[in-house]
Amino acid sequence: MHYNKYTCNLLDDRMKMHTKILVVGAGNAGRPAAQLLNYLGNEVRLIDQKSYSELPQKAKNQLADLESSGIILELGVDPQDSISWAEAVFISPNISKNAEIRELIRKEKKKKDIKEINTADIGQILNSLVQMPIVGVAGTDGKTTTTNMIFHCFNQAYNPLLFSSLQNSLVIEGLIRLIVSDTEIDFDMAVLELPHGTIRMTEGLEILVGVVTNLTPDHMEEFDSYSDYIQRNLSIKDLLHENGILVVNGDDPILSQADLDNYETIYYGLNQPKTIEYKDEVYKNTEKKELNILAHQIKDKGLYGSEFEVKVFKIPTLICGNCMKINCDCSTFKRQYMENQTTKIEISLPSIFNIENTLATIATTLAWGYDLKTAKACVETFTKLKGRFEKIITVDNVDVYMDAAHNPDSIEMLLNSLKVEGRLIVTLDNPDTLTIRDKLRIGQIIGKYADVLIVSAKNETTKTIDTNAAKEVLDGAKLDEQHMTMDVKEAMKQALKIAVKGDLIIHMGPGVVNEYQNVKNDILRALPPL
Repeated sequence: MHYNKYTCNLLDDRMKMHTKILVVGAGNAGRPAAQLLNYLGNEVRLIDQKSYSELPQKAKNQLADLESSGIILELGVDPQDSISWAEAVFISPNISKNAEIRELIRKEKKKKDIKEINTADIGQILNSLVQMPIVGVAGTDGKTTTTNMIFHCFNQAYNPLLFSSLQNSLVIEGLIRLIVSDTEIDFDMAVLELPHGTIRMTEGLEILVGVVTNLTPDHMEEFDSYSDYIQRNLSIKDLLHENGILVVNGDDPILSQADLDNYETIYYGLNQPKTIEYKDEVYKNTEKKELNILAHQIKDKGLYGSEFEVKVFKIPTLICGNCMKINCDCSTFKRQYMENQTTKIEISLPSIFNIENTLATIATTLAWGYDLKTAKACVETFTKLKGRFEKIITVDNVDVYMDAAHNPDSIEMLLNSLKVEGRLIVTLDNPDTLTIRDKLRIGQIIGKYADVLIVSAKNETTKTIDTNAAKEVLDGAKLDEQHMTMDVKEAMKQALKIAVKGDLIIHMGPGVVNEYQNVKNDILRALPPL
């Protein structure tokens, strides 16, 4: 990896080495910020209003590593001593603007000078340390598949760095862990999945290609409005290098109408405009977006993928027509464009949304300078992804799959694409994580497609049992055959007990993302002995 150890003062002298820095919030923003600031030679205290026992197990494990590196943890205790101690402060962006801790810090600032470190500072430090061309992938659904498909394509010609939820590596934490380990690995580029929470911490990084897959409502309890959620995800455009390119889903009603006129943008899609409904509001494409990359003549092969023709119209690339390089070092960048062409594509991943993910990947590789023949070969050899319609086993002619779909839109896209010989039996872990989801609607959607539904009441993230959450899903589904269990293992046991030849069992839920191995082990433990 190309990076230079950061040994100078941070950004116009706002934070100096050996400064006493208070980091507020032990979540996905505070932990990596604390680790980076500690690595730079500062004294760091990390505080949170929650006690250690109230935190998720993953957070506990990571905090133990931070503590062993010399960071002082103050969890669930009176913060005043740490506030008085601090010479500088970083406040996690998810801390409410009205939080009591902010008021306590404001009062302390009246007594003495306390420097503020923000997310842009963290991002700019990272940008100075990690020097390589970057692809970033944002959006609601399809981020992980698209990120990993792009990585697969670049892995044919480069030595790329990958951070995605599939590898259980949030971008900022992953980058900082790599930096503090002083790992000497010569990566050529990076492919980064940028969820809405992570994207706030990447301010200051520069990316060459920014992908946005779609913008359907999710995690809405973290936002004041759907508009705020949209703007958070679209902030990926603010990370673009001056010669960078956006790749966005032109069928999405939000993205197709977003004001992106000031950016080089590649629109992809199936020319099938979508509709989003949220809180009695209906969002539609007022007119079809002119697509730069189009899939049509689609042949749906159900569980075995699809075939389609891809039309590529004139699209921008990152290549300079003068020096023929990416990251042009000419004094005047002259963008090269790719002209119209067509090819047939065959992918093994099922469902329409994987065609969309494929188009996003093709757009990214073409923007990078790949020819269409090479891009086609790359996406066609991307055959499977763990936790994404992953086949676990076949038992007595019954196929058992697992998939990470867990919000209403991703569940509908998946189930709508399945063609099953017998019955569709769905097992579901509790749809809630730390995020509370619309379980009634999730149940209603599953009820449209499934013949049998078995819901586990266990929240795989918090490890708590919530029978009310499971009941809410069942109330929405209203199937003739539906059941509640206390965990995934019992749900799968029940599914296998009632399944007959030709049926398909699929387990879904956020546990497949957040606790992949535990959920898979529960499924395997439910299988009958050989």
